[in-house]
Parts: sequence; structure tokens; C-alpha cells
Amino acid sequence: MVTIFKGFKNLILLDEKIHKDLKIKKPGDYSFMKEVDIVPLTFSELINCAMYYPIIFVNVKNEVFPFAVLGVNGKNIYLSEEGFFKVDIIPKVVLNYPFGVIKKKRENEEEWLIVVDEICKNGNGEKLFEKSGEETSYFKAIKLELTDLALDFQRVYEFSQEIYKLGYLKSINFNTVTKYGEVSFKNIFIGNIEVLSKIPPEKLYYLNTKGYLPIFYSIYLSVRNFKLFNLI
Repeated sequence: MVTIFKGFKNLILLDEKIHKDLKIKKPGDYSFMKEVDIVPLTFSELINCAMYYPIIFVNVKNEVFPFAVLGVNGKNIYLSEEGFFKVDIIPKVVLNYPFGVIKKKRENEEEWLIVVDEICKNGNGEKLFEKSGEETSYFKAIKLELTDLALDFQRVYEFSQEIYKLGYLKSINFNTVTKYGEVSFKNIFIGNIEVLSKIPPEKLYYLNTKGYLPIFYSIYLSVRNFKLFNLI
């Protein structure tokens, strides 16, 4: 499952024994996102992110996953020169930086692990562990947020896999020209809106009760947000 993005420069797997003295200072702005043009999305933010960002699905190692497109050719067009987002909605993985989660698979078991960008190590930062080895209150709060993030990622994975297997996504090659350069995607997936007219009523009811229908329409219409690239 893809949960990490290019904003991470020196990713490390957090270990309470190895990193007992680690102190982390969160960035004061989002300058670390200047060259990030695509980020993974969680389930709960799909509709909100669809208001501003084009959302595409990518097949990564046989796992279909949604991403928000933030720019062109390594340039984040949603970010100001001062390092702040120009729109109200910021993807969750960005808000949680320099922390993140990854899923490790062991045979039939799955485990979510916490990662951190070591580039944010700072002697004046926040301690993650006490001398006794216990987690600090700061890190406990971080872990709660990361637990929600992991659950949200798991749900979006299940959502994506289900609509993919049902044939509700279609593969396309996409090209468009913006003032920042040409956007070119190959073998990506977008919502296949045409299939909805052929879905039996009971299946539509099922999709609606799971909350999938409004999300499906939102991500389908989000492709229009490529036009924002010339306005922002």
C-alpha cells in the first residue's frame, strides 16, 4: 500500500530503542512540498480533496490507490512562494508530516509501522520518548493521529480495490497542456461513470449505503480540476 510521498527526504522506521533520544521539530510551513506533484489520499478526505485537486487511481504492485495531483513535472502549483497552500484543503499525509505510516506484510499478517523524516531531527525539537523509555505526551498525541491515518488508508484501499474489481474504474492515457507544462499520464484509472446506468438498483443501494456513490461522482468530476492549473 502506497502511503508515503516524495516530501520525505530521509525516511526512517521509528524504533523506541534506537531513537530514544530523537527530537523532532515540525516545519513551520510546507516548503518541503515544493517539488511534490502527487500524494496518496485516504478515504475520509476524497470528497473534500475532489473540490480542488484532480484525483486519479494508480495500480502499484497490483494494489489500486487514489492520488491527488498537485502539480506538473515536479512543481507543486498549489503552493505559494512563501511555502503555504493556496487552497483550504490540504491532504492528510501532508498535515501529518514529518510522521507517516507504512504497512508491512508478513505472510498472513499485516502491521502498521510509524516512520519519520530524519531531516526534521532537531536538538530543540519535541522529545518522543522519556528517559525511562515511555512515550511523551507529545508522541502519544501523534500516535493517535497516525492510528486514524492508518485506519483511513486501510478503508480507502478496500474502497479502491472493490470499485476496481467491479469495473467502476477505467484505464486511460491522459495528456493536457497547462501554463506550467504538459501533464502526461499513462495507464491511470478514473471513475467509469458510464457503468452506473447499467448497475442493478440493489447494487446502487449497496454502494450508497456504504457511502461510495457520492465519492464516486466526486472523483469522476475532479478531473476537471486540471483546469485550475491555469488559474491558481
